[in-house]
Amino acid sequence: MKKSLIGIALLTAVVYLCTACGAQIPEAAEENTGVTAVSVKVSEIEPLTIEQYVSVSSKVSSVSQVSVVPKVSGTVKNVYVSLGDNVKAGDILFEIDDTNAQLEVQQAQASLNSAQAGLESAKANYESNVGGSMEVQLQQLQSNADTLQIQYDDILKNLEKYQKLYETGSVSKQELEELQLSADQTKLQLDSALNELEVQKNKITEETKKSSQAAVNQSQASVEQAQVSLESAQKSLEDTKVRAEIDGTIGSINITKGSAVSAQSEAMTITSLDDIKVSFSVSEDVINRISTGSKVYITISAVSEEPFETVISNISPAADSQTKLYTAEAYLENRSHEIKPGMFASIKLVLDKKDNTISVPLNTVIESGGEKYVFVVDENSAAHKTIVETGLKNDEYIEITSGVSIGDKVVTTGQDFLSDKSTVSITES
Repeated sequence: MKKSLIGIALLTAVVYLCTACGAQIPEAAEENTGVTAVSVKVSEIEPLTIEQYVSVSSKVSSVSQVSVVPKVSGTVKNVYVSLGDNVKAGDILFEIDDTNAQLEVQQAQASLNSAQAGLESAKANYESNVGGSMEVQLQQLQSNADTLQIQYDDILKNLEKYQKLYETGSVSKQELEELQLSADQTKLQLDSALNELEVQKNKITEETKKSSQAAVNQSQASVEQAQVSLESAQKSLEDTKVRAEIDGTIGSINITKGSAVSAQSEAMTITSLDDIKVSFSVSEDVINRISTGSKVYITISAVSEEPFETVISNISPAADSQTKLYTAEAYLENRSHEIKPGMFASIKLVLDKKDNTISVPLNTVIESGGEKYVFVVDENSAAHKTIVETGLKNDEYIEITSGVSIGDKVVTTGQDFLSDKSTVSITES
């Protein structure tokens, strides 16, 4: 009786263990022939494109991030944005107290007004000198020359009459000679007056114009300098209103109303989220297998489990002196702004690609004793151990270069419980 109870207990334990382990043992079907068929899943081989890649990881960063640094120092008067606000280029972000800047503009405007008044005065003096006193002097010289010309013309007429009268004996030779002498003297006076007029005309014109023009030029320079000073003061006044240089999102704020800012300190940062960048490092055995334009799959699990497909945009020509790794970059559009700088990214770099290959799920191929094989199911539901050679592989598929053909049915689940020529029962294809 004692032995029977022990036997029953052992039998119960065996049944319990078999029941507990039943989920790990493939179902078997008893065929009419009495042969046990192993339940398996199969896949019919079809032409497939396979990519080989290497996986790296990195973090997302913004393509455009701008530090907002004011161009003038002072006290913050107002802050118009908050952390995370979206801004457009030209929007006012904050304002610096402009009291001193307003005074500088007023002073510069007054200086400009004074300089413009000086210029107007210099121009008036120029007109007065060139068209006034100089003209009077020239008119006097011209009048004297004209008088002498009239006198000379009259003497020439009289001389002509005296010549005829002398020929008839009406006047004496002395009278004729005296008139000729008077004509010669008048001619000398006239030539001298005309020469003086020409000399003085050139002299007065050039000297007066030079001195008057110099005064005008100096006044003009004063106006231009005052104009520059005014524009500078107005620019400083405008710079008290600090504006966004790009469209983006406020990433950080380092100021508050009433705080002091300087032209050397970062007050805010603006990050553009429309386009993001992923920078990653690769080793020397990978760098020569990729190039700009190589395909990249980027998975950002915080946003989506589906990878984003893009290409490599930039590759560093030299390795980092410390890490000995090469840096590459890829860009992604981010119009929805779901991707944020700092998010973790998993990257797959495509190193090789083949089309129309014989490829099967990775776990289909079994490696044992230095050989690789798969189980191919024939039309009689027999699984044949088939030695194969492999090529490219990735996380999901592996290429078979010899051993099987398109259309073969290979076991993808349950192959660990098979041996050559095992009878199988296909539960799913």
